[in-house]
Amino acid sequence: MTASPEADTVSSERRQLVRTALDSLSVEQREVIELAYYSGLSHSEIALQLGQPLGTVKTRTRLGMMKLRDMLRPMLEGQV
Repeated sequence: MTASPEADTVSSERRQLVRTALDSLSVEQREVIELAYYSGLSHSEIALQLGQPLGTVKTRTRLGMMKLRDMLRPMLEGQV
């Protein structure tokens, strides 16, 4: 099934908003979130891969996710 041009536009705009939000994170926050999301790694696996303490990885993930939530709130509430 092919999506309508309108659906394609909305999807493209949402992707751009998410990419912009990810780009606004610190390098460290973006790195742990991308490893978790795109590579499917757990906090422990990320800590091992990066050579970082587990608590550091958890904190970076939490702070990054909070920032993403705040930036993407309009989209989540259907305003975009």
